[in-house]
Amino acid sequence: MSKMFTNENIIIRKGLPEDAPDFANLALLSEPPLFPAIFGSGVRGVMQNLFRHRRNLFSFEHSYFIEVDGRKAGVIIGYDWKAQRRGEWRTGLLLVKYMKLKFFTKIPSLLKAMSVVGRGEDNEYYVSSLAVYPEFRGSKLGTNLLLRAEEEAKRCGAEKSALDVEADNQGAIKLYNRLGYSMVGKPMRAKINRKNFAFFRMYKKL
Repeated sequence: MSKMFTNENIIIRKGLPEDAPDFANLALLSEPPLFPAIFGSGVRGVMQNLFRHRRNLFSFEHSYFIEVDGRKAGVIIGYDWKAQRRGEWRTGLLLVKYMKLKFFTKIPSLLKAMSVVGRGEDNEYYVSSLAVYPEFRGSKLGTNLLLRAEEEAKRCGAEKSALDVEADNQGAIKLYNRLGYSMVGKPMRAKINRKNFAFFRMYKKL
């Protein structure tokens, strides 16, 4: 059953460094097995630290939060192809800083993850993460966040919006289909830290 909220008690705002704990919580909700497989047991701390820094692919600069009655309900992270190119090296340097020597043991996992998710193309806006806390689901907050990200994509001059979705996440696939996203090709597969992953790439022309 859908929940009903009025526009008066819902706001969408840019993320701030102090939102880092909620970002980590929501990111781990959006892809519960993937991020631990990539970053290991310290994943929560790594993601919070990345979020607090500028000019990286997990930065607060790329985020929007949606709030209901002053409570953070969900987040979306997205960036255009130019920001992605600029942020890749910075993200790598920050991972070395916070993961230290452990980073080098995780390089194979990172490379495998990059082969199935996260690679944007020219003139494209990439949505890397979208999550809503369970108590707020069914209220179209995720839809509102995605539409806000698409507005940002148009301002950046992107010709299409792209995202990756787990092949077995039928609920998310149906949502993206309703919002105009189309699946392209077969799922990309990888085995990361003894876990099997499969993701579809979906696009929407803007």
